[in-house]
Amino acid sequence: MRGLPRWVSDERSAVEQEAAPYRGLTFAERGRLTAMACRAAARQLAARSDRERLLAYRDPLPESTQRTLARLRARYRLAPAQP
Repeated sequence: MRGLPRWVSDERSAVEQEAAPYRGLTFAERGRLTAMACRAAARQLAARSDRERLLAYRDPLPESTQRTLARLRARYRLAPAQP
C-alpha cells in the first residue's frame, strides 16, 4: 500500500481506526462537529476568488444512475393510479 500511513493495514481497518473517536458521540456532540466543519468550509469558500463557481458546481450523475432513474420513472408512469 504505497503512499498510505504505516498504520493502514487494510481499508476496513483504516476506516475503523478513523471512525473510532466518533463512535458513541451524542447527537449534540455530532451536531457541534458538523457545525464546526460547516464553518470551516464557509471560511475556505470565502477566501477563494472562484467561490461562486464552486458553489454552482454539481457532480454529474453517472450513466448507470441516469438509466436507473429513467427505468423507475417509466415504471411509475405505467403503474395504475392508487386511490
